[in-house]
Amino acid sequence: MNKPPGIPSFKFMQKVQRKLGIPKIGFLGTLDPAASGVLVLLCGNYTKRADELHQSTKVYQSQFTFGIETDTLDAEGQVIAKSDVIPSLRDVVEAIQSLIGNIEIEIPKFSAVHINGKRAYDLARSGVDFTPPTKTVKIHRFELLSHCEEQSDEAIPNGHWWFEIEAQTGTYIRSLAKLLAQKLNTLAIASTIIRTRVGNFKIEDAKSLEEVTISDIIQI
Repeated sequence: MNKPPGIPSFKFMQKVQRKLGIPKIGFLGTLDPAASGVLVLLCGNYTKRADELHQSTKVYQSQFTFGIETDTLDAEGQVIAKSDVIPSLRDVVEAIQSLIGNIEIEIPKFSAVHINGKRAYDLARSGVDFTPPTKTVKIHRFELLSHCEEQSDEAIPNGHWWFEIEAQTGTYIRSLAKLLAQKLNTLAIASTIIRTRVGNFKIEDAKSLEEVTISDIIQI
């Protein structure tokens, strides 16, 4: 499926389930509500293969916006800090090369991970101050696609940079934007996230909710 932005993965899955009348359904890898792209749904007994299939690498195209940080690390959150440091092309290219391989990232406060038995996003929304955990992930590929520099409405210089990232499952692209910004002594958010591939499932083959029919279910 091609999940649109603006809806949680679980609610989108429920819409597909209701449309197709599937009694048992699940999905591989949560997409943030603001993110879009490939969401692989598992039907019937294939839900039992979730752990096996979830190990697939994932590919994302993401726009990072430098000069700003939000509490959610994306464009949906509240601005908590600003910086007038916009990195140079050379510095960005060097920095992304340093993030290829095994790296440690901070799990976003606004995420579904459990902290002392509660979802991190529930704690964050309640105003609870906590230190988010970190995790080690592997970045297979981190490429710069394009960039531009412009002046924002608030006179804060924002650099908009598009990247393509191939990464191990469980990688938070929002956290990667923050980590890259830290290496460049500035701030950043992942203002747009599009997942273009999950394993062998590609976005060009993905269906929208309006397009999908029961005949689109395949055996793997």
